[in-house]
Amino acid sequence: ILEYDRIVQCNSDADWATDQDDRRSTSGSCIYFGSNLVSWGSKKQPLVARSSTEAEYRSMANTTAELLWIQSLLKELHVPYHPPTLLCDNLSAVSLAHNPILHSRTKHMELDIHFVREKVLSKQLQVLHVPASDQLADPLTKPLSPSNYADIQAKLKVFSCNKTTCV
Repeated sequence: ILEYDRIVQCNSDADWATDQDDRRSTSGSCIYFGSNLVSWGSKKQPLVARSSTEAEYRSMANTTAELLWIQSLLKELHVPYHPPTLLCDNLSAVSLAHNPILHSRTKHMELDIHFVREKVLSKQLQVLHVPASDQLADPLTKPLSPSNYADIQAKLKVFSCNKTTCV
């Protein structure tokens, strides 16, 4: 396996309270092993988030849980890989993953915070900020303009195919 192919990269994103019926957020994630998309998904969050940071952090926790399953599969198959990187476009959520001090305003999120932070502190996961324009999980959480969708579609390496061509 080439060095590049051993990289595990995750993208995690969430909208915030856009469902007008129940105000619950939607989480989205993409997980790559090398250049291969190996897991992706979109799911409505079970609780109403009080802030965009909370919605994003809950999405990070869900993505980390999926990542743990993929890591266990790679280990079982004896496939070497580098410590994974989780990319999030919310600076506050990224800061929470690195900050060892909990505040009273984040107490209701403690389980998710400890879950992700434990992986960060043990060097099993690196959490980094990604600009919103490069967030590959965006189409899994919200509608995009045609130009933004085409840009993300190219970055995801997902192509539309019909009987005559693939674009």
